[in-house]
Amino acid sequence: MRVPQVSIALTLLLTGWLAGETKPQTCKPGPWGQIEYRTIYLEAPAWVIEHFPMPSTQPRWSFPDATPTSVRTILNRAGLAEPMIAGWLNDPRCRQEQEALTIYPSVEEIEALGSNARTIIYRELAKSSLNPFHKEPVIIPGSSVDEWLRGAKLEKSAVELIEKLTYLEGDTLMFSDYAVLLSHCDTDREARRLVKATTRARTMVASLKLNSGDDVESLSRYWTAGFHRKDILPLLESAAEQDGGEIDLAHLLPPLPRKLIYTYPTPDLELAGRSPNCHWTSLNFFNYAPQELYLDLKLAASHVLAEYSKAKDDPRFGDVLMFLDAAGNAHHSCVFIADDLVFTKNGENSAVPWVLARLDDVKQVYGRQPGSRIEVFRKRWETSS
Repeated sequence: MRVPQVSIALTLLLTGWLAGETKPQTCKPGPWGQIEYRTIYLEAPAWVIEHFPMPSTQPRWSFPDATPTSVRTILNRAGLAEPMIAGWLNDPRCRQEQEALTIYPSVEEIEALGSNARTIIYRELAKSSLNPFHKEPVIIPGSSVDEWLRGAKLEKSAVELIEKLTYLEGDTLMFSDYAVLLSHCDTDREARRLVKATTRARTMVASLKLNSGDDVESLSRYWTAGFHRKDILPLLESAAEQDGGEIDLAHLLPPLPRKLIYTYPTPDLELAGRSPNCHWTSLNFFNYAPQELYLDLKLAASHVLAEYSKAKDDPRFGDVLMFLDAAGNAHHSCVFIADDLVFTKNGENSAVPWVLARLDDVKQVYGRQPGSRIEVFRKRWETSS
């Protein structure tokens, strides 16, 4: 059965208002007008978590292309005691395979690791998809566990355990140890509740403030992408007639992102065999009906080359921000909205929603690689089909 997205959005927004900040913040002045926003946190709905396979409670570390000697070197660099290292490498379960050497630390041993040791070891584990929770760790927005989990209604002991298991990569706080976390659970229901809490995503609910003296022509040019989206003109003009009027920014988005924002991918969106990702989201921003071919990275790149140009000035509404690695490969994209606000879906995971986010939060996830940079691409309307 298809889950109604509007109901999901309303439920999540209500939950977010109760759990998030209530003090509004203001964007910097710009051609977008006066924007205020509040921070809320969304959790993946129960119907998403129910389809997630629960990870094992036995920790497992697979070091890619490793030998006992190279693993010992990594663990020595992390400051671990030799008896502990020898115990892992001599364990009958330790196995050397072509692609990795796998060891099995205990829950207690992992809990005893210091943050620095965790960072050194997990940086190596993140190099292999054999360690999915290290390769794609939970990124804790704002680097504050207390703020992130405020309103999640977890026991204090669970919050303290998650905080104990976090580690830093640069200035970014991360969490990977689901095996340890779930080993403390007594029931499947409790385990799923903890996993649900770790899906919390920070987002913004924003509004455009309008007054009778505002330059509606300039605002209209900005929010219609140069009058290519004339359907929202009546809304802007009507709000400006009321001194102190305001419009939820979600209503200024094109139809597809307006429908998707604050929601999670429903099964009908996965009929192409893959869940919508960041590039699908960015390149379909102005499309009324989504084009599934953008799930293919090669075809998405071809579309950017054919229908977008590199922007030579400041980003505008609807511009695509491409996160490129040192080799020039695009590993993320999002859409510029205003000031430091972007429309994004951070990954293909179905437990990740479409959100309005601060650009700094997206950089925490995708701008951590050395040599990473952002390039701005603007749609060429005159040559678009």
